[in-house]
Amino acid sequence: MSADAPNGGFNLWQGRSLRWQVMAAVIAVNLCAALVAAAVIVANARRATTVEIGSSLAIAARFVEETVERLASAEGGAASLTQLPVHISGLRHVRIRIEDAAGNVVDLAPGAGAAGDDDSEGDVPAWFADLVTVDRMERDIPVAENGRIIGRVRVTGEASDEIAEVWEDMSDLALLAFAVNIAILLALHVVLGRLLRPLKTLSAGLHELEAGRFGHRLPTPQVRELALIADRFNALGTALKAAQDDNARLNERLIRVQDDERRQIAADLHDELGPCLFGIRANLESVERLTGRAEPDLARRIAERTGTIAGILDRVQGLNRRLLRRIRPMALGHVPLAAVLADLVADFENHSPGRTVRFEAHGLAERYGDSIDITIYRCIQEAVTNALRHGNARTIRVTLRALDGSGRLDLAVEDDGSGMAEQAAPGFGLLGIEERLGALGGSWRIVPASPRGTRIEITLPLGGAPSGAALDLPIPADATRLNAL
Repeated sequence: MSADAPNGGFNLWQGRSLRWQVMAAVIAVNLCAALVAAAVIVANARRATTVEIGSSLAIAARFVEETVERLASAEGGAASLTQLPVHISGLRHVRIRIEDAAGNVVDLAPGAGAAGDDDSEGDVPAWFADLVTVDRMERDIPVAENGRIIGRVRVTGEASDEIAEVWEDMSDLALLAFAVNIAILLALHVVLGRLLRPLKTLSAGLHELEAGRFGHRLPTPQVRELALIADRFNALGTALKAAQDDNARLNERLIRVQDDERRQIAADLHDELGPCLFGIRANLESVERLTGRAEPDLARRIAERTGTIAGILDRVQGLNRRLLRRIRPMALGHVPLAAVLADLVADFENHSPGRTVRFEAHGLAERYGDSIDITIYRCIQEAVTNALRHGNARTIRVTLRALDGSGRLDLAVEDDGSGMAEQAAPGFGLLGIEERLGALGGSWRIVPASPRGTRIEITLPLGGAPSGAALDLPIPADATRLNAL
């Protein structure tokens, strides 16, 4: 036997509602009780039938004996067999058979309840009659005439009418019990429905909490125990909502602190390292001019060294620019957001030959504050990078909208690449974007694009009033680059 075999008997109950299980249990108990009651009734009926038939047989035999004796005395000691049926008819629970000395049937007493003659017996099922039928009981009473036995009267116990009475009583009782059980089940169905309805509401409330909607509250049920559960649920929702609000404030503050640090580091790189690199380049140019006064061999060697230093300087300046762009584009906060994003998209297209990256902006203000501006910038940067690096996309379309009165920014990045594999976990870049969006109250999702590729949809609420005039124009990817910063 397998290890799962012991649980096989409970498969019928698994996945069923509590109402179904309770009502099924009540029905099962009632069926068992009905079977026990039927067994008790049958046993009692057999015992009562045995007593009743025995008593009726004794009374009938005594009556027949007295009748035979009376007829014999009244007719001078002769009792005709043909006259007996008239005097011994109408006896209950017995069957009377009159036979002559040779054993031939002379007559049956009228109304004696011969087997199969009772109308009530036809209404009794055969299986019930077989259950209640008792052992055969009979008595033989001799009939004498002038001292000679001329025949006999055989009195046999007949249980058919007694069985019919028991069947009628049992049928009435079963009908009454069935009606009562139907009423009980209907009442139980209604009561369980009222009791379980708050549980369904509680389940829906837990689903709301699971989805992060901690402001959901349950109505107070009329049942005291369920009302306590609802109160505890509402208290839990209040606590979770307060914790969520605290986390949101802390995350937003953390994001702002990080942005301030990034802005400070970017400013230091730009204001401190930039002039130093410029000074090194100016001195290199001065050294190159001085090489003209030196001897040819020395001038050649100096030129080689200055060329090497110039190459290193170019790499350091390029690294500095990349660090500035990665930490925080210096153009943010100084020029319109749409222009900064267009410069980012143009940079992707310039460094990805054979790829097309388009950017459209609709209804954007010049800026929305450091946190929102840098978040939108990072979202586009990460989404386009993934499309180029992992999706092998040939065409990427970036659309940013600020709908009037909506109080939010809607960003969509759609590509025609290979798409994301099923069950693929987001990378660290997307996880960072998710954390940043969550801190600002935003949301995002990844859906398949049509006919192929991936579409990333991002919604970011605007925490404050935007600054600057709104722009509503498509910006091509080859827009003028921002080179000053």
